[in-house]
This record gives sequence, structure tokens and C-alpha cells, in this order.
Amino acid sequence: MTQEITRTLLRNKKILLWGLALTAGMFVFLGGSFVSLAHNKLEKRKLTQRSKQLDVKYEQLTKLKTQLEQEDPVLIEKIARTEYHLVKPGEIEYRFNRK
Repeated sequence: MTQEITRTLLRNKKILLWGLALTAGMFVFLGGSFVSLAHNKLEKRKLTQRSKQLDVKYEQLTKLKTQLEQEDPVLIEKIARTEYHLVKPGEIEYRFNRK
């Protein structure tokens, strides 16, 4: 059986060599394109996801801007207390260390 395979390979040596050369040529010329295509698809997926996140953030900031322009007293008080640690006269501020 091994001899039959050897004889068949020797008879079809030219066809096998041409096939191997053609396959190698395709990898040389097209291999980079396929890798680049796969990389670009992954990059597009990441950028699409990031774009959606930025759209959500933009909507939140637009809403915040509108509230600040309307001088919403509840929002202004919340920002004053959380970001600037301001207190009303007579209040005592307690701070806790968070680990």
C-alpha cells in the first residue's frame, strides 16, 4: 500500500508541485489582505461599541446642561454638596474614609 502511494505521488509530482506553488503564492499575495480584513472587522466592532457609549454619555451631558441652564435648584444643591463639599449654615458635615 505504501508503494502504491509513492508511485501515485511520483506520477502526480508535477501537479502537486504546481498546486503547492499556487497555494504558497495565494498566501503571499492574499494572506496579508485576509489578516488585515479580520483586524479591520474587530476594530470596527470596538469603535462601534465605543461610539454607542459616547452617544449615551453625550445624551447625559446634554440633559445635565439643560438642567443647569434652567437653574434647577435641586441639581445645583446636589452638585454643590457632592463636588464642592458645601454645607448649609448650621449643618455639620461628616466625612467617612472609604477604602
